[in-house]
Amino acid sequence: MSYEVFAQKWRPQFFSDVVGQAHVTATLQNQIRTERLGHAYLFWGPRGTGKTTVARLFAKAVNCLNPTQDTDLGPVTTGEPCNQCDACRDITQGSSFDVIEMDAASNRGIDTIRALRENVKLSPAAYKYKIYIIDEVHMLTSEGFNALLKTLEEPPLHVIFIMATTEHSQIPKTIVSRCQDFDFRHLIPDQIISRLQLIADDEEIAADSEVLALIARQSEGCLRDAENLLERLVASAGKNLTLNNVEETLGLGSSSLLHELTEAIIARNLTVSLDSLHKLSIQGMDLEHCLHHILAYFRDLRLLAIDNQLSELIQSPKSELSDLTEKSEQVSVERLSRIIKILMHTNREIKEYGYPQLQFESALIQINAIKEGIQLDEIINKLIAIEQRIGSSDAESGITPTPTQPVTRRNTSTDTFLERNPPNRPVQKSDPPSESLPTSEQESSEPKDVTDKTSQSTPRSMEELSDIWEEVKSRLISISPYLVHGVFKDAIPTADGEDRIKIVCSQDVSFSLVDEETKRHIKDTFSDVIGKPVQIELEKAEVVPKAQEPVETSEEEIKTPTMRKRQAEEDEQLQPVLDLFDARILDINI
Repeated sequence: MSYEVFAQKWRPQFFSDVVGQAHVTATLQNQIRTERLGHAYLFWGPRGTGKTTVARLFAKAVNCLNPTQDTDLGPVTTGEPCNQCDACRDITQGSSFDVIEMDAASNRGIDTIRALRENVKLSPAAYKYKIYIIDEVHMLTSEGFNALLKTLEEPPLHVIFIMATTEHSQIPKTIVSRCQDFDFRHLIPDQIISRLQLIADDEEIAADSEVLALIARQSEGCLRDAENLLERLVASAGKNLTLNNVEETLGLGSSSLLHELTEAIIARNLTVSLDSLHKLSIQGMDLEHCLHHILAYFRDLRLLAIDNQLSELIQSPKSELSDLTEKSEQVSVERLSRIIKILMHTNREIKEYGYPQLQFESALIQINAIKEGIQLDEIINKLIAIEQRIGSSDAESGITPTPTQPVTRRNTSTDTFLERNPPNRPVQKSDPPSESLPTSEQESSEPKDVTDKTSQSTPRSMEELSDIWEEVKSRLISISPYLVHGVFKDAIPTADGEDRIKIVCSQDVSFSLVDEETKRHIKDTFSDVIGKPVQIELEKAEVVPKAQEPVETSEEEIKTPTMRKRQAEEDEQLQPVLDLFDARILDINI
């Protein structure tokens, strides 16, 4: 007898042998037992998960000549094919005229579908149902789908259509609505390992759990790929499979070097990381496969760093669980996420541009430069603490709100906006000297003077406007520090009569930030300090154009936007901010 490959030899012959698709097989068996069969089925899902296999099992089960099994309670319909009758043997061998398999990739035109429409009218040649299995049905043309519509909706009673595809999104909705939809899913590693262990035991193949786990990871959830990979390894390395000869055959890095590389990444040891990568390269290992292995490793670490209860989702062997758990406690979830993101980006860059070693080295340098980010809540708490310290220092300096101006009168919405969005400072060639804090003598004398002046019954004269202005600012600072240091920065008040004060502000101030409530606070504070009602008017300073003088063009001024962008990207002070928010510079306008 000729040699039969594992994927064919170990193809399931009963629904109970199908791995990982119990949600599909249980429904189909119930339909067979109750004889409530549909006229069209759509099987969709990843490659190598059993779509065509289940379609053949269904064809055998509905045409089986011995659908019942004898039990202690009498004959029972199980919904399984017996695999003993002529119908089951013919369908298994592919010699039945009543089960027609079509490849839509090579029979995708309208003429093929028209011939199919004519053939479905013929009765089955030998058995109860005529089954049409159309594989890769998404490859049909639009005309082919349209020609199939009517037949698919109302086929003869003896015809059942089973269509299989890996691209469910490419199937027209008009076709999907006429079918019973079954999704086939990726297999989890434990299911693949269990099946491979069964094959290895029967074929007398020596392979430990680490070897089978490696094969399962490489198959990416597809059982057929795992069976083919196992057969390839047996043909290459013999029936005694070890981790070393499997890694050598697959072109993967040795476990010791990969372990050394991951340890160096976690420990932020860039020298060891680059050295391990170089060793993997000179050994002829496929760096892209190594990258996939490291990605899977850090994915497992992140799951365990989130919660130890997610250990069932990891792809690594269970024997490594304790070591992975220990490592996950040393790295934050945020850093692991950044590492995974960099590695995924590197994988994409390798596929697009090549140079795997250079790309991998750049990724290791980026990973080593990752700094632990600061959480937004922590930033906000620090800002609140700074604001509280500023407020307490102002209180110790004697700058406190008086009883006539309670803090509760703040316009919360306006002040919050001003505090979070302080107005831009005016662009000048030289800023005026900042206001110095009062000396100890001033601290002792000024409050007394203020108390004396505010307690007088007669209003204060506008000739004292400069002193009045300083006192007003000292009261307004308790309402909004940015109102004083932003809007009123370099502002100059002038008297416009005995009951009107005009405040000339910088031309860069946005008065949209000063609403009516805030203006009322300013007016009330002035009236309080002066001792009589006054009106307040805010104006922008006029810009006096200066004569153009010829100046020499500096090297800084002739830089192009691209040069400025590159300079900003290399700025040592700006780089931590970009890393913190995972941001990048799009454009620079100066």
